This record gives sequence, C-alpha cells and structure tokens, in this order.
Amino acid sequence: MFSVVLAAAVAFVVTVALGSTFIQFLQSRKFGQFVREEGPQTHLIKAGTPTMGGVVMLMGLVAALLVVARPNAATFATLLLVTVVAGIGLYDDWQKISKKRPEGLSARYKFGLLTLAVVLADVLSVYYVGVTQTVLVPYFDLSLVLGPGIVGLALFSGFLLLVIAGTTNAVNLTDGLDGLAAGAGALALLSYTAIAFLERQYDVAIVCGAMVGAIIGFLWFNSHPADIFMGDTGSLAIGGVLAAAAVLTKTELLLPVIGGLFVVEALSVMIQVAVFKLTGKRVFKMAPIHHHFEFLGWEENKVVVRFWIVQAACSAFGFFLYYLFLYNSIG
Repeated sequence: MFSVVLAAAVAFVVTVALGSTFIQFLQSRKFGQFVREEGPQTHLIKAGTPTMGGVVMLMGLVAALLVVARPNAATFATLLLVTVVAGIGLYDDWQKISKKRPEGLSARYKFGLLTLAVVLADVLSVYYVGVTQTVLVPYFDLSLVLGPGIVGLALFSGFLLLVIAGTTNAVNLTDGLDGLAAGAGALALLSYTAIAFLERQYDVAIVCGAMVGAIIGFLWFNSHPADIFMGDTGSLAIGGVLAAAAVLTKTELLLPVIGGLFVVEALSVMIQVAVFKLTGKRVFKMAPIHHHFEFLGWEENKVVVRFWIVQAACSAFGFFLYYLFLYNSIG
C-alpha cells in the first residue's frame, strides 16, 4: 500500500512541477486547440489553449514507475501498451495542430494503428506476462476459454481489440469539457487500484495509482477554465491504463460498469449517428451527451461535477460487483 501511495505522490509532484514549463513551451510554439464552430458558443473562447497535455501526465507516470515499480513483465507490458496508444494520440494531436483544423487522423488509420497495438499487447500478455486466454463472467460463475492455439489467439486478440479500442475511444469522446475525462478517469482507476491490490497484483496497483496521481496533478492545470488540454495523447493514455488493468486482473466484463460514464458518452454518439442516418433527426441536441446538457443551459462546471458523481457511482458499483462475484473465485 505504501508503494501505491508513494507512486501516486511522485506522479502528482512531477506532473505539477513540469506543468507550467510545458504550458509555456506549447504557448511559445503556438500549439493550441482548434474548436469546432458548430459546438457550444461558450467553447469558442477556448481556441488556442495549449493541447497535448497528456505528455506531462506520461512524464509523471514514468517518473513514478522509475522510483517505485519493480522491473517485471507486467509493468513493462502495461507501460509499453500505454506508450504506444498515447503515441497514436500524440501523432493525432500533431496532425490537428500542423494542419490547423479539428480533424486529425482518419478513423480507419487510427483503428489500424490500434490494431497493431492490440497484437503487441496480446503477445506480451499471453507469452510473457502469463495472462490466460479466458474471460470471466460475473454472477454466472463462468469462465469462457478462448484458447489455446492459433484460433484461440485470434479470438483473444479480437476480444482485446474490443476492450482496448473501445476503452480508449470512449475516454477520448468524453474529453470535451475542462477536467471531465481526467476526473472520471481517476475515479475509474481508483477502483482498479483497489481491485489489483486485492488480487495481489501489486505492480498493476502501482501503475494505476501512479496514473491517478498524474491525473490529479494534471487537473491542477486542466480545471475550469483550463490552462491546457490533455488532447488525444492523454485520453488514449488513460484508456490504455484502464484497458490494461482490466485485462491483467481478468475483469474485462466489469470494465463497462466501472467506466460507466465513458460507455454512456460513447453510446450517445453511436445512437446519434445511427438515428440521424436512418431518420435524418437528432436524438440529442449534440453528441457526446455532455454537450447536450450544455445546450440545455447547464454551466460547464455543473455538467462536469454531476458527471463525476455519476462516474463515482459507477466505479463504486463496479467494485461492489467485483467483490461480490469475482473476489472469492479469483483471489
């Protein structure tokens, strides 16, 4: 427990210490955010705010792991996956800045890169970390075996693709208001810190705790009105840690509950797109759903705090389900 707290503290201190300098660097290079004109008019003032703040969070995370973590396969695999997906986000952010428009990488190109990241995660987790190719189903006490052999590896890779790509994209869609995705990510990772600790996977707990510390440090600058945005670099990194923690603790099917807010945000976009294509009408005033409430007249801080409350409830309920149905069978 001391190591987890120390990792969080180191990540927090490093992130806060480097934050101001990194913001000044981005401002001097004019690496600012581009805002869509069709969005809430209150967001237009955010144009030019430095982005790619996820880089600072990763610095805090890596510093904490260098100080606290043990050099083993689980830590290395998690850090490598997070670095790869965050690298995809960084490249996406750079495309937006260099082309001076809100659109970055195409969805097809980003999905292809994420697929390569999943193949890497699959090989590392199965052959080096020792993750079993099984999926545990809460309540029903089932264990779905997706291996062994080439077919099993392919099925498990497809499952990992769903978990990693789904999680990273859901967190990315949630990142639309100051502090929303960061705070929600910290709450979800707190649950996974506890789960990993109970599973005696202390290395995973240290990574999750360090990421929580880095996120809280980033919120020092990202709280409304934000001095910096995390960009895709940060949102994909948070999603990557969440996905890795779920896979390593064999709680993949609890991830949609623990990260319930991210699921709601992603579903709101899917529903909006599907209904509009079928009927030409919109279900929400704007998707993701946090913008819908802004158009209803809610102030940004009110949306963020209330969504944090929803995420806190999801994280607590997900941890309750884990303790009720999986702790005795896994632990």
